[in-house]
Amino acid sequence: MAVPLPFYIREDDPPAKREILRAAMKLFSEAGLAATSIRDIAEESGYTNPALYKHFASKEDLALHLFETGHRRLWTKCAAALASAQDFEAKVEAYVSQWLELADEYPEVLAFLSDSARVLWPKASPKVRQQTMISLARSLVAEAPQTRRRVSAPVNAHLAAASLQGTLAELARMIQVGVVEGPAMRWKTELVALFRKVIA
Repeated sequence: MAVPLPFYIREDDPPAKREILRAAMKLFSEAGLAATSIRDIAEESGYTNPALYKHFASKEDLALHLFETGHRRLWTKCAAALASAQDFEAKVEAYVSQWLELADEYPEVLAFLSDSARVLWPKASPKVRQQTMISLARSLVAEAPQTRRRVSAPVNAHLAAASLQGTLAELARMIQVGVVEGPAMRWKTELVALFRKVIA
């Protein structure tokens, strides 16, 4: 049985490109963009510098490719999770489940996306920048039943969305560095209960 490709690698990527992408993702997520060189990526992938330049014009080009591909697929999976559920309660559970599943399966991708967003987000294509995770979180907040909202202190949609997205991202990071025990999915029940209270 074939091993599935990481979601930042496309089916039509040739073998050398696949290994370069795997190596770059590993190094970028562990050491960061600034501390990783083309030579490091070449050594980790088992390919020469010229092989890297055959697929990418520079380290920055490679990093942006990984960032855009990873973000696009993360957004698509989380958007699909929201779309698959019928009501607010189910949507919260589906969204949290999808995020935690990805945190367990691809912790290096979530770390890379989070760590490099300040540098790479402004360089991403307009299409990628239209698909933000915070907009997905806001769409979830918008679906909270109005009858559950506290009349005296309505929930600020922007703060609730930031709370949701920030908590999920920080939990993934804390698990990756060993501050919080994983797997991420073990926290699903508590997170779903927390977000239902915070959002509604």
